[in-house]
Amino acid sequence: MRYRYHLNLAGFLYLAVTLLVGFAATIRPNNLLVWIFGLLLGLIVISGLISGGALFRISMRRLDPMNGRVDRPMVVRYAIQGGSRFFPLFDVRIREVPSNRTDASDWSKFTESAFAWVMHAGPRETVHAEAVFVPRRRGRMKFDRLEARSSFPFGLIGKSVTVGRELETLVFPWTCRIRETAIEELLGGGIGGGRSGPGTGSIGEYAGLREYQPGDSIRSVAWKRIRPDQSPVVIQRAMPSPPRLILVLDLRRSTERLRLVEGSDPRRREEEAISFAASIAETSIGLGVEVGLRIAGMPMPDLPMRGGRRHLGRLQAQLAAIDLDSERLDSKIEIPTPNVASVVVMHVDRVDPALGHHGAWHLLPTNLPEFAERPGELPGRGGSARNAGGESAEDSGAAA
Repeated sequence: MRYRYHLNLAGFLYLAVTLLVGFAATIRPNNLLVWIFGLLLGLIVISGLISGGALFRISMRRLDPMNGRVDRPMVVRYAIQGGSRFFPLFDVRIREVPSNRTDASDWSKFTESAFAWVMHAGPRETVHAEAVFVPRRRGRMKFDRLEARSSFPFGLIGKSVTVGRELETLVFPWTCRIRETAIEELLGGGIGGGRSGPGTGSIGEYAGLREYQPGDSIRSVAWKRIRPDQSPVVIQRAMPSPPRLILVLDLRRSTERLRLVEGSDPRRREEEAISFAASIAETSIGLGVEVGLRIAGMPMPDLPMRGGRRHLGRLQAQLAAIDLDSERLDSKIEIPTPNVASVVVMHVDRVDPALGHHGAWHLLPTNLPEFAERPGELPGRGGSARNAGGESAEDSGAAA
């Protein structure tokens, strides 16, 4: 914990006037000048004692923030408690202090500074404050130190307290809404969406017979199978299984080896591919599709095909944790047969049909405008990508 005093412009001017009055009172002693000089000195002492006493032994901690997302507000909440028995807290600003290390994961590399403000807190009273950050890039964002600063009551002399509180959170990739018809088109290649699942219910394919139980619908009774000496039996049907989709992100080629046209930013193209994959996963899971994720070229675990918001969070966290500066692995990925799930391979520079089976879709970041629900809202994007099988002004387009 580090304590510091700060003298702002108003305090500097006030101190200069105080010194001039003191110099005048020394040269030509006068009761009025001496009283004014004493009053000015007293205000400086009071300002330092009140702000310093209130911040003495202050307690600050972050409440675990939710994961952020690129270009969306991320709220960080703080719990503040004054350590003084007598002095309350007034007009306290809480801010994050950038790290002195050249660390790419420092929060200052992700977003601009933001302040949380506490108007008042009684002695040893715990209050909460919030600061809103807007991350500009994806990855692991680390917070290092907190600073509380106050110049109450006169704004002349401020005091700050800095404490070390390390915390790491993930910033998810930027996403956009994908057209529902586009998701249906992707699922059309080897989906098997109407197949029977492991569960049973009142709709779906025939699965067998069982004895009637109280509460069963009268419509499920197999009347033709009932004899006078038998109890009623009920037709058991299989519940249809939801559609399945496997996303394969092709990152086998390192950034400096990407085959792009002159003037293209390789790192930006990789980030666009990650965002495109995250957008497909988010929209698909919202439509009830089970989505799995495999990252080619990275030593990261595969995520099985699941649905629901919790699984979507795991998918986004996996994509957010990708370190594009790490060593790439030039390896192939085994893809299930077409009747298990649809496969969408997201490439960065060029389509490689060897990755995935014959029914897989192969997409590039340039295909995003034709898949997005609102292409006009895409940042810095145009409609350069053509339909499936064509080629854009930069690279070849999507292929199935």
